Amino acid sequence: MRWGRWPPFEAMDSMICMGASIGMGLGLRYSLPPEQAKRVVSVIGDSTFVHSGITGLVEMVYNPPESGHVVVILDNGTTAMTGLQEHPGTGRTLAHAKTGKVDFEELARTLGIQNVYVIDPTAEPEKFQETDTKLPGPAGALVVISRRNCLLANRWIREYERCNEQPN
Repeated sequence: MRWGRWPPFEAMDSMICMGASIGMGLGLRYSLPPEQAKRVVSVIGDSTFVHSGITGLVEMVYNPPESGHVVVILDNGTTAMTGLQEHPGTGRTLAHAKTGKVDFEELARTLGIQNVYVIDPTAEPEKFQETDTKLPGPAGALVVISRRNCLLANRWIREYERCNEQPN
């Protein structure tokens, strides 16, 4: 099934397997002619990024392609694909108690990526469109974190956050 087949996602040409977007994108950046390579963007969900995308980001920094690379992390605050579970990027355990949290933007910066932008795609659509003017030069990296709670889980996420803010 190609989830990105119909508008507004028809720009997605390849869907290989869960978690492969960064590695596959880097491979395409290395192998395609320069004009085509610079059009490659890796898109990955927040849960998948934590479980199998971080290594691709490390590779992007360690062996950057000449054309640079762009990664978009879709952070919806849950594991929406498989049942709205928590993951290490939510800051909540599977029982919804407060715990440590993987901070995507700090992780990217710690790896040495200077071009890191966090946007709310619904409240700030113009910021998403502006990121194309911030594309990195040769061998540069750009990470865009598109952050907006999943509509299906938003009510519960707000409730869990409220409960975790209260002193014990």
